[in-house]
Amino acid sequence: MEEESSNGYVVNQPRRIVHNWALYNSETSLISLELLPMMRPTDETIFGAGLLAEDDGSSWFCLDGSDISTQSHDCKGIPIYLNQIKEWMIEYDSSMVSISIRTNVAWYRLGKPSTQYAPWHEPILKTARVAFSIISLLVKQARMARLSFRDVIKRVSQFQKNDNKAYISSDPSAVERYLVLHGKVILQIFAKHPKKELKKCAFITGLASKMEERHHTKWAIKKRRKILPKKPKNKILPKKPKRKLRIGKGYVASKRSAMQATKTHLVDRIWGQYYSEFEAIGAENGKGKVQEERQNEEENDVEEPSVMETRWEGDILGRTSAGEPLYQQALVGGEVVAVGGAVLLEVNETSVIYFVEYMFESSDHCKMLHGRHLQRGSETVLGNAANERELFLTNACMTVQLKDIKGTVSFEIRSRPWGHQYRKENNAADELDRARAEERKAQHLPAEYFCKCLYSPVRGGFFSLQPNDDISSGSGSCTSCKMREEKNERSKPKLNATKTRFVFNGVDYCMEDYAYVNHKFFYKPEEDKKFETNVDSKSFVVCQLLEVVVSKVSSLNDLFEVIVRRFYRPEDMSPDKAFTSDIQEVYYSEDVYILPPGAIEGKCEVRKKHDMPLSNDYLTLDNIFFCELFYDSSRDSLYQMPVHIKPKFSSIKDDTLLRKLKGEGIEGETDYDELPKEMRLATLDIFAGCGGLSKGLEQSGVSETKWAIEYEEPAGQAFKQNHPESTVFVNNCNVILRAIMEKCGDKDECLSTTEANELAAKLDEEQKLALPLPGQVDFINGGPPCQGFSGMNRFQEGSWSKVQREMILAFLSFAEYFRPRYFLLENVRNFVSFNGGQTFKLTLASLLEMGYQVRFGVLEAGAYGVSQSRKRAFIWAAAPGEVLPEWPEPMHVFGTPELKIKLSKRSHYAAVRSTQYGAPFRSITVKDTINDLPPIENGESETNREYGADPVSWFQKKIRGNMFVLTDHICKEMDETNLIRCKNIPKTPGADWRDLKNLKKKKIKLSNGKMVDMIPAWLRNKAKTHNGWKGLFGRLDMEGSFATSITDPRPMGMVGMCFHPEQDRIISVRECARSQGFPDSYEFVGKILDKHRQIGNAVPPPLAFALGRKLKEAGFPDSYEFVGKILDKHRQIGNAVPPPLAFALGRKLKEAVLLKKPPLQQ
Repeated sequence: MEEESSNGYVVNQPRRIVHNWALYNSETSLISLELLPMMRPTDETIFGAGLLAEDDGSSWFCLDGSDISTQSHDCKGIPIYLNQIKEWMIEYDSSMVSISIRTNVAWYRLGKPSTQYAPWHEPILKTARVAFSIISLLVKQARMARLSFRDVIKRVSQFQKNDNKAYISSDPSAVERYLVLHGKVILQIFAKHPKKELKKCAFITGLASKMEERHHTKWAIKKRRKILPKKPKNKILPKKPKRKLRIGKGYVASKRSAMQATKTHLVDRIWGQYYSEFEAIGAENGKGKVQEERQNEEENDVEEPSVMETRWEGDILGRTSAGEPLYQQALVGGEVVAVGGAVLLEVNETSVIYFVEYMFESSDHCKMLHGRHLQRGSETVLGNAANERELFLTNACMTVQLKDIKGTVSFEIRSRPWGHQYRKENNAADELDRARAEERKAQHLPAEYFCKCLYSPVRGGFFSLQPNDDISSGSGSCTSCKMREEKNERSKPKLNATKTRFVFNGVDYCMEDYAYVNHKFFYKPEEDKKFETNVDSKSFVVCQLLEVVVSKVSSLNDLFEVIVRRFYRPEDMSPDKAFTSDIQEVYYSEDVYILPPGAIEGKCEVRKKHDMPLSNDYLTLDNIFFCELFYDSSRDSLYQMPVHIKPKFSSIKDDTLLRKLKGEGIEGETDYDELPKEMRLATLDIFAGCGGLSKGLEQSGVSETKWAIEYEEPAGQAFKQNHPESTVFVNNCNVILRAIMEKCGDKDECLSTTEANELAAKLDEEQKLALPLPGQVDFINGGPPCQGFSGMNRFQEGSWSKVQREMILAFLSFAEYFRPRYFLLENVRNFVSFNGGQTFKLTLASLLEMGYQVRFGVLEAGAYGVSQSRKRAFIWAAAPGEVLPEWPEPMHVFGTPELKIKLSKRSHYAAVRSTQYGAPFRSITVKDTINDLPPIENGESETNREYGADPVSWFQKKIRGNMFVLTDHICKEMDETNLIRCKNIPKTPGADWRDLKNLKKKKIKLSNGKMVDMIPAWLRNKAKTHNGWKGLFGRLDMEGSFATSITDPRPMGMVGMCFHPEQDRIISVRECARSQGFPDSYEFVGKILDKHRQIGNAVPPPLAFALGRKLKEAGFPDSYEFVGKILDKHRQIGNAVPPPLAFALGRKLKEAVLLKKPPLQQ
């Protein structure tokens, strides 16, 4: 254990001096020392090499002297290769400075660098000069606080080039950029100064604030810490690396087994540019240049008016609602400020850009502007992955006087034509735009900003600006203000004059309607605790609204309460009753309560059982219940509905449904709620696995998976068996993308490996003919391999060559090339935080660059009808003009807090509410899921068998469907040792390896006579770590839920709770499949481990179904209505051209227009 001093540095380590030194990364490319933090922990992997010598004092550099760091240094020493550098520090004494670095072996003072590395060393010494010059400025002041950050910037810009070694530039904006860029060095020097006042002066707080504002996080990108083996204490020199260090050149690695991603130029540019900048920070310093920040300074981008004279230009356009005159534009200091433009304002001493909504003159004759905040991309969830010139409109607005405007900003609301046919044209236009921007930057001209989307942190997404959006009309109306007013109004209960209906949270409630009520209003305080398990969690209470009671103390008619009748659920009686009952059944009662409107959570319906909608296979997302029985709460008894009780059930609006249920349907009638296959989204599923995502989406009725790509042969075969109409490519997606682009004549735009090119050429003609083409695909979905995001950090060395192997780049390239209407990415929850969130941010940035609208969220599968805790991250993308799908509301209680995504330092976003305190339905338990399956033994291998018993629970009936033969009820075989351990684990909830400690026998005698420990030695020795290894060798709880389904259930795995609750074995393949929501009819292919892998990698179909329903609402709104009596409606339907036929003709017409050839030409 290393000892640390009070200042955080490790003491009691040997000290040496290194001359003729250089620093390099894992690929032996020179790298700046500034990439390494000045305090632990280490974020970047940096190594060193040089000549080791005794410290003779030559490592101190005089800041007032000449640039001696670049002088050649002829010294002798022992050649040394330093292992990973942990930290570095600057020491100073008067005008002398010395730099030291630390490995896990020793501290080393850095003498004169090598000739090649000198240009990388000089910027650090120059920054030290600047820091000491600023300290000198501040110390001379009677009060340091008098000099603000801007005052210091101004004074440093006045340094003379020939007289002051700390000269940076005469341009204050360039000085500020330099100080922010090298801020960490400056802050460290100030922190070590003996004068305490310096550490808290206005300059230092201003610098720290600027660094935070600019999201200047290039030094702080989190990498996985590399654990190095301990070295012997007496060993100073580490072992020389196996590869030869070639200063300034990259290490040529051996051929990898994993194929690098096939990419389009756009995806390669965004990801490659970021990582090349990350690795080249020091290179820019080495050339002696001041590196530009990712975002330009507002002061440098603004056309500042010389005189702040303000006057209106043009006639009055109209008047505000208050009668104030509106104007189109004004002159402010000689510059034109116009509606639809952008201006610079100062808010809380920070420069911000605002979009001009409208301008008016107030009643007291002040010239006013109302604007909406244009947020820089770096200030959004995108962080440093954002385009530095792209702004995002927000719903934050304010009104200011024109005289407070600091300047105007060059700005446009940008739109591009959408579609794969415009891809090349748009990319070319964007390339010209970037070139123009670089040219303007080089000429020190103001940046030209653009905006394509609205950023909404509360909705977790970026939404495209539509032509019909009410912005920049200058009409005196602001969309943001309207939204805020409407939200405030919705939050207030509003009662109508007759007291028979009220509106609350945007929902219209009438007396005799049914509603969900928060369960806390029906339980005693001690019962209404923070639930720790799903069993303890309670669903909403179903009630019928009976009467409104107005408070007598109020004359406003808005303080009222509602009398409701409670309907009970089976779980209110007992767990056994809940297990055997339909999840949608409720019981009538005479119990009434008086509740405030705030207790109501939403609307639902209660019908007669024979009026229930035709259900899908096993998924419930309709807020509909049925009632047949009467519950007497005083006796805790159920009865048939008494004759004198006539419940007023919910009315049914769907006449078609009623006719079906009553047998009155007519031949050839169409259910317009179900999209014909011709109208469904033609879908390409990439990384398709066995097809869980496609299964749920297809069941929702929104998509038809026409193509699928899966690399693993067993998974691909499973997909084909369950989706026989789909074309399945069992191949590497990199090869398929290359083949598609080559087929379309775009191979020059495809960045792919030689291996991918050769394999693409080897595809047979039938496969090439079946390849999907741009224009044919409406929807791309998939989950890129998640192993890199759920624990194994592939970015540990931070280099672009490592990133290229991430299949997410190929996935995004499919989207970029095809430009489908919709795109869906699924991955593990850690995807949003992996690599400091950088992968997540770059994914969003890539989709936005393509022109998509984007939203993101994390969902819990257990809240959508499966008995499993499985948190998954999703990113939706929709083409401009399309509607981004909303997130599906959780339908089942599940003991999970809100799943938040960090947006910035102070804000987070949760896609849906937590269900800990209520949801429409109870949670699905292990007992609900597998209790009807027959018992089997350890290692059972018979794939087909009889069920042996009828299904009991609602879930079992739905999941089994019409199956008569049970398949894949097989389980892995444990060895004798683990089987004995399993048999000694009690069959009680929560039992795991810790119960083995209570056994008298500490040893197991195997059949071969060998004695082994009952508790594995490693587990016994590490029992106090990793949360006590809770769950290892664990049994499932019948009343609880499954742990996250994994690809290989093992009692000693990361998810060790895999023993059956009542049998001495690992859970079977079919039981795992049910925990994921796969129906019993779903087939899996291969050996038992293949089948477990297919299930563990899949998206639960119920979760995919919920997402599909929301996609269907967004892409195909159910708004078609028929008018008149039933015969009138039949006549309207019978005389109409079938929409699927019209849709099919329209698609062919679209193809003809795009391809510029006749529709029937083949």
